[in-house]
Amino acid sequence: MESLGVPMLGVRQDTTYYFDYHHTAADTLDKVVPSDLSLNVAALAVMADGLADLAEPLPRPEPKHATPAR
Repeated sequence: MESLGVPMLGVRQDTTYYFDYHHTAADTLDKVVPSDLSLNVAALAVMADGLADLAEPLPRPEPKHATPAR
């Protein structure tokens, strides 16, 4: 989507333990730390709320490649 000029949003979180489980057999929902999940959800919600209330939409850069006609 970014290459098509869509503004992107992300959160930079502490990844200290991320690769202990990521893409392993142990990568299951029970490893989620509820407080960490809550903080990430809150951060994204605050950003989404702020962006939704902007007077003008975010600028959209030119796409990096042409999109096929439909």
